[in-house]
Amino acid sequence: MKPELRRIHAAALCVAAGLSAGTARAGEQFTDLRSDGNYRSYSLPEGTKEVELSEQLAGHCRFNRTWGYDLSNRELWVNGGCSGRFKVVTDDSPLNTGGSNVAVGIAAAAAIAGIAILASRNHGDDGDKRGDDHGFVGGNDDAYQDSGYRNEGYGASGRNGNPIRGLGGYCLDIEGGVRAGSKAILFRCTGGPNQRFYWGRGGELRVGGLCLDVEEASRSDGARAIAWRCNGQRNQKWRVSGGEIRSAMSGKCLDVLEGRSRSGQPVILWECNGQRNQRWSW
Repeated sequence: MKPELRRIHAAALCVAAGLSAGTARAGEQFTDLRSDGNYRSYSLPEGTKEVELSEQLAGHCRFNRTWGYDLSNRELWVNGGCSGRFKVVTDDSPLNTGGSNVAVGIAAAAAIAGIAILASRNHGDDGDKRGDDHGFVGGNDDAYQDSGYRNEGYGASGRNGNPIRGLGGYCLDIEGGVRAGSKAILFRCTGGPNQRFYWGRGGELRVGGLCLDVEEASRSDGARAIAWRCNGQRNQKWRVSGGEIRSAMSGKCLDVLEGRSRSGQPVILWECNGQRNQRWSW
């Protein structure tokens, strides 16, 4: 037998052996994770493929808002009072030695061997003519299936973010584009990158690579909300309570100045009062 055919026959036998050994199957385990209003995390086991909220135990659990996970750092997190039972799906790759897989493997080996013989006859004894490789690019968009943060995505996933709507249906917006120091305002919803926010693992509200920040870490009523480089400080951490977005630093609420719903109206921090100008949805 020619060397080329020997190699193909060997590959066919490997396929048969691999199929007869069975295919990988996902395993499942469950864990409870509770937030008392603060950020809490759990280290995911190696081989985790995805996490699902199996049961909401307390609070309002919304994916990539008050809970999410990051496969790259193997971390599941909750925030804003969300408590839940989570299903962790892992790839434990058990063996399955069923006879049907053996039959499939043998059939595959025979088919590959037959193709090899036909190819040898068609191309002649001396030729080594190879056609073009036609591959495909597949994808599994984990950034928010960041989806069901499925990766923070993780991505956010996702990390594409979503609009946050406030008074009068206007959107939370970073004035003039996402730049450090730009002010947060209300603006008519456009879907632009300066209106697409997502929750970070530590309770940050991220937009375009920056974080929503309380200017100069002020605790005073009327402090401006701005975009700033993410630094992990408490003036960049937020909690959700119902439809309110509260500063983890001061406990004050994200508010629309003077309760006026119009494009360009400043977004500030103010003592929480339950009024409509402190209500947000996403």
